[in-house]
Amino acid sequence: MSGNQEREKKFHRMNDVIMDLAKVYMRWHDEKQDFGVEETLRREEIHTIQAIGNNEGINITELASMFKVTKPTISARIGKLASAGLVEKKSGFGNNKEVLLFLTAKGWIAYGNHEEKHHKLFEVFEQHFGDDAEYFLDSFMHDLSRFSLFLSDVKQRREGF
Repeated sequence: MSGNQEREKKFHRMNDVIMDLAKVYMRWHDEKQDFGVEETLRREEIHTIQAIGNNEGINITELASMFKVTKPTISARIGKLASAGLVEKKSGFGNNKEVLLFLTAKGWIAYGNHEEKHHKLFEVFEQHFGDDAEYFLDSFMHDLSRFSLFLSDVKQRREGF
């Protein structure tokens, strides 16, 4: 087998690993989770709560832009979180059309428990990788960024594939 064929074979194995990783990651993140409030929440819901907690008084337009979704999509999500008593909507100061978003006490509980889950996950990560944790993070982010640029290039050239 030539060197070029061997590299192509490795490339296909890399793609298989990435697809398997994506499936596991998305399956894990798509499961509803308990964050210490009555409702179990999906990834996009708890991350919306996190974004509001980190940016109190954010409006629908800014939040939609942050998540790269439409305003109707984020409005529906906020409606569900508000109905569950996790998010509070208030009129903008001097602008009744603008809706500003805040966490309720219950929302802050979910926020805190989400942060704690992230902290515990990071502790397991550090235990798993030990002294190599920082090197792994740096090299993984570097390589992932390069791979993301490759995917962007492929997307632009899509007509040729």
